[in-house]
Amino acid sequence: MMTTEFLQEVRQRQLLLDQLCSAWSSEQRQRGAALYCAKGCSGCCSLAVNCTFPEAVLVASTLDSRQQERLRQRAPLLYRTASAAHDLKGWLTGYRSQAGPCPFLEEDGACGIYAVRPLSCRALLATKAPRWCTTDFSSLTPEEKQAFMASLDRSVAAFPTHYAATTQEIGRELEEATLRQMEGQYGFALVGLLPWLVWLECEQGLSSRLAEGAELLQEYLTDKGLDNPFLLALL
Repeated sequence: MMTTEFLQEVRQRQLLLDQLCSAWSSEQRQRGAALYCAKGCSGCCSLAVNCTFPEAVLVASTLDSRQQERLRQRAPLLYRTASAAHDLKGWLTGYRSQAGPCPFLEEDGACGIYAVRPLSCRALLATKAPRWCTTDFSSLTPEEKQAFMASLDRSVAAFPTHYAATTQEIGRELEEATLRQMEGQYGFALVGLLPWLVWLECEQGLSSRLAEGAELLQEYLTDKGLDNPFLLALL
């Protein structure tokens, strides 16, 4: 099992990112830039969100019975969608059209795990209106795509997306720190799709198997039919 101290350090990284994102956002607004993320917009909640396993353990520890049941019902669909994908593009498209939105999204569009949401969620700040977070860019004409890219502020956005680059870079650095911490304690690290990792912790008690090592954990996941490269990866 992961110690309380381990998870507290993970939590501190999340709070640090919140502070840095808030400071960055304030600076951008002072220079006249617009940021569009707000409670209930939920466009990015249809994306396949990856996170570190320790963050998934944090989420699992906070779920109520209603959220656990919703996750339990969603898990088979996540696996079927991942199994049907032949490449990364197919997986991302399939997730958005078949498996989403996030099972932790509430009916009012608010995040049901907001206090413990992973770094990858915290770092994603939109520099354009929420409708662009749900736009299927494959359906746009070449002219529409060109107009969209021309409208991006390349000093802020992670081109060719409209999401802020700086906050994502900071988020990745903090995420790498968590992976190093996990590797230092267990000899390997684990990343994957947020709801899948949370389900593995809730239903399989995966954290109790970490001390067995990467090889035995991989054997367990394979034997149980729980392994898929789009859902998780041992590093």
